[in-house]
Amino acid sequence: MPTLELNGEQFHYHADDFSDPWRSAQSVLLHHSAGGNLHRWRPWVPTLARRHPTLRFDMRGHAGTTSNSDSPFVITELAADIARVMDALAVEKTHLVGASAGGIVSLQFAHDFPDRLHSLTLVASTPRLAQMGADMDASGWGDTLRTEGTRAWLLSDTDKRFGPDTPREVIDWYADEGAKTDATQVLALQACLLAADLAPLLPQITVPTLILAARHDPITPLEAQQLMAQMMPSATLEVFDGVGHNMKVEIPETLAQRTLNFIETVRA
Repeated sequence: MPTLELNGEQFHYHADDFSDPWRSAQSVLLHHSAGGNLHRWRPWVPTLARRHPTLRFDMRGHAGTTSNSDSPFVITELAADIARVMDALAVEKTHLVGASAGGIVSLQFAHDFPDRLHSLTLVASTPRLAQMGADMDASGWGDTLRTEGTRAWLLSDTDKRFGPDTPREVIDWYADEGAKTDATQVLALQACLLAADLAPLLPQITVPTLILAARHDPITPLEAQQLMAQMMPSATLEVFDGVGHNMKVEIPETLAQRTLNFIETVRA
């Protein structure tokens, strides 16, 4: 398992590159969601890595990456972790793709490290995790995590996380991967992100941005993603039907290709 020692922690990462060696290529970095890990991006890699060096890593405290359990999660430090991974792998600038909680952290990174981005893509994300849809009751998340663990939490409201046509084996795989992260780490991350409001930062994030949203997503509702599109100077919003919050694993080839097209347009 490839790891990087960064700021006293071991970060699990993967780097894939099947681009033409004679062609100049900019890197892409993929940042996963709460309770996820770098394998959530697995179906995206063939599309992206054929054209660009593609990096992904387990967020602090998730799956193969360690965390000091005595220290609370801080969103600016989570964003700085992206910079640390880039530094360790000698990546000066990247096209950053963040999903859900990874998108929230990516927004902070875009604000704090604007010179290190070519573009930003946000998948089912939000500037305010605390503002969920009216049909979403997250009050029991903490109890489920504490008493039953991460897998049970991810399965507790799959109707809110997935579209109606998602195969059961996809949902089970998603939950099994989540079980690799201890519930205490998910709780710490949630506490950090539920307290964050990045809306005031949005007008200052000027990097070209693609926002990919599900029309029906009570966790990161469409209204929140429309807000980002309105407040960010260089943002474009695209909305997908028939999928849920975890659209990243429901229609990975579609979203990876759309992201690649966006990246290629930014390059041009």
